[in-house]
Amino acid sequence: MMVGDEQTIVVQDSGKGKRIDKFLSENFQDVSRTQLKKSFDGGLVSIKGVPMPAKYILHGQELITLRLILPNDVTLHPVSMPLDILFEDEDIIVVNKPAGIVVHAGNGTSAPTLVEGILSHCRLSGSGNPLRPGVVHRLDKDTSGAIIFTKTDRAYLQLVKMFATRKIKKTYQTIVCETFAKSFGEICLPVQRNRFVRTKMAVSVNGKEAISRWHILKSFGQQFTHLQVNILTGRTHQIRVHMAAIGHPILGDTTYGYDKNFSKLVTSTRVMLHASEVAFNHPCTGETISIKTRLPLDFAQVLQLLSGKIS
Repeated sequence: MMVGDEQTIVVQDSGKGKRIDKFLSENFQDVSRTQLKKSFDGGLVSIKGVPMPAKYILHGQELITLRLILPNDVTLHPVSMPLDILFEDEDIIVVNKPAGIVVHAGNGTSAPTLVEGILSHCRLSGSGNPLRPGVVHRLDKDTSGAIIFTKTDRAYLQLVKMFATRKIKKTYQTIVCETFAKSFGEICLPVQRNRFVRTKMAVSVNGKEAISRWHILKSFGQQFTHLQVNILTGRTHQIRVHMAAIGHPILGDTTYGYDKNFSKLVTSTRVMLHASEVAFNHPCTGETISIKTRLPLDFAQVLQLLSGKIS
């Protein structure tokens, strides 16, 4: 049996009166009911150090501490799946990740991951976390686009350094709410893990430096704007947190403030964020590599719909 890292979550007023298992299920949607049950049975869900039963009724403002029991098949198994390979050689592979798939195994991950799909196609570097072979950066489950994996240890070690020293250019496209007073800008707001909900991030003076540069690709009236965003840092959920912080949450991102009732023009079942380009020097050959991706169908359809309804 494998147990995940310790996590904490503060119960807000909206959780008052709910069973603790239902509350956790709502806040950790990728976690199966079986995992939660095993975690409760193992005494791994506690408040003030006291293990809680699954039927405990929350009073609000409790601090829940939990460690999730990982699925029995957390060891990696190659899984055949369609791969949109953008670049591949003996050291690295770059794929166009579809929205809705998790990059690697971890807390609460039971569905096949992109790593397992790639393992059915080729080997990946054994350096780093054994559940994350070849992983040097990540994209959120709902984010689509270009992502790099390493096939050799030398490529892994060099790319980790390159990401740490900001030598990888990462470009995204997104659709955000409302319009802007100017056509470009820079967001320099530090980001850290949300102190109340540990699965989220938040802007905080105590956070790590985070820089996002954006410019408008197209405005759709007063309701939506199509942006290109370059991130100079790689904080978890950086673009999502930054856009929400300046009052322009991403279409579909209900985690960070998007209201499903905001517009009757379009709807989205996922966060409209796509990693459209990645540029870097090859970690082993030094060759300059610039890889662009086409917009996924759902993203392109939203843009087309907005273009047709708003001139």
